[in-house]
Amino acid sequence: MGFRLKINFSAQFDLKNAIDWYEAKQPGLGKRFLDDIEKTLNRIQSDPYIFPLEGSYRNALLDTFPYIVIFEIDSQEIIILAFFNTHQNPTKKP
Repeated sequence: MGFRLKINFSAQFDLKNAIDWYEAKQPGLGKRFLDDIEKTLNRIQSDPYIFPLEGSYRNALLDTFPYIVIFEIDSQEIIILAFFNTHQNPTKKP
């Protein structure tokens, strides 16, 4: 069963900001962050139901960086809603 992946606009904005922030901290770190994101997205796409359900959304923790990918499953589509930094106040979580 193949799932299509869709990243909503606000999640794209979150991702770009995070990449830029890491790259500003250390050259190459933004690329390492993006690699971690891509690896997590591949895991989500291959079996999205293994990730814990929190309300109506699921969360996937990145391997290296302190981020979670918040997503929902709609039929054969995985919709990425946010990339959330776990060091932020949890009340800011979408």
